[in-house]
Amino acid sequence: MAGAFWALAFIAPGLVAPFGPTDLTVARYAVFGLSSGVVLIALRRDQWLPTLRSHWLVILWLALTGNTIYYLCLSEALLRSGTLLPTMIIGTLPVVMAFLGGVRNGTFSLRRFVLPACLILGGILSHILHATWAEASEPVVGTSPAGLVLALLALASWAFYGLRNAEFLAQEKQTHIVAWTALSGVATLVTLVPVAALLPGGHPGLRHGSIGDAGPLLLWGTALGLLSSWAATWLWNIASRALPGEVLGYLIVSETVFAILYAFVLERRLPTTAEIASVVLLIGGVSLGIRAASRVSRLSTGAPRPAAGAP
Repeated sequence: MAGAFWALAFIAPGLVAPFGPTDLTVARYAVFGLSSGVVLIALRRDQWLPTLRSHWLVILWLALTGNTIYYLCLSEALLRSGTLLPTMIIGTLPVVMAFLGGVRNGTFSLRRFVLPACLILGGILSHILHATWAEASEPVVGTSPAGLVLALLALASWAFYGLRNAEFLAQEKQTHIVAWTALSGVATLVTLVPVAALLPGGHPGLRHGSIGDAGPLLLWGTALGLLSSWAATWLWNIASRALPGEVLGYLIVSETVFAILYAFVLERRLPTTAEIASVVLLIGGVSLGIRAASRVSRLSTGAPRPAAGAP
C-alpha cells in the first residue's frame, strides 16, 4: 500500500503544468508538514513529546535523508543528466536495501541474493530501455559526472533513511507510530524552506503560471502530501516495525510496479509484451527474495516450519 501511494509521485509532475516539479514538491511537503502539525495537536502530548525530546536529532536526520536531501540530489541529477541515468540508479534501491538489510541483520547470503537481484535489475533495466527506445527523446546514458554523483547520493540518502528508520522503530517499541509519522512531517516542513531555496532554477512555474492555473497544483500537492507522504510514511513505518530490512528492501519495488500500472491507465492502453515481461521479472525477483529471506528469518528465530499442505 505504501508503494501504491508513493507511485503517485511519478505521474503527478506531468499533470500540473505550467507548474514544475519544484512547485509540486513544495506544495506536497507543505501539506505533509501542516497536516502533521494538526495530528500532533489532536494527539495527547505524552504520545509524542517524550519522543521529540529524546530523539529530535534522529527525527531531523530521517526527515532530511528520506525527503529533503533525497529530493534535492535527485532533482539536481535529473537537471544535469536527464531522466534515464538517475532513474536507473534509483531503480536499484530495492536491491541495495535488501543487500544492506541482510548484511546488517547478519543473514546475508550471496547465493540466496543473486537470482532475485538479477531479476529485479533486469526488469527495471528492460522497462527503462524499452521506454527510451520507444520515445527516442534522449541518449541512453547521461554524460554528466556531477549528475551521476548526485543520483548516487540520492540513492544513499534514501537507503540510509529506510534502514535507520526501520532499526529505530524495531528497537523503540514504545514509540507511537502515528506520532512518529507526524513528527517526521513537521521536521520535513522545518527543512522545506532552505531546501526549496537551494533547488536549481527557482520557481519557473510560479513565475509563468497564474493563480487561475493553480487548481491542478493544489489538487495534486494535497493528494501527494496526504497520500504519498502522510499515508505512505505511516504505512511504511508499520511495515518497518514488523519486517526485517531485507524484506523491506524487496518490497520497495512495488512503487515501480504501481508507477508502471498508473502510466498504462493514464495512457489508456494495454502493456506491450516487453512491459509485461518487465513487470513479471520485478514481481518474480521480489517473490523469490521474500521467500528466501522469510525462510532464513524463521530458522534464525527458531520458529517452526509450516506443515505440509498448510497455507
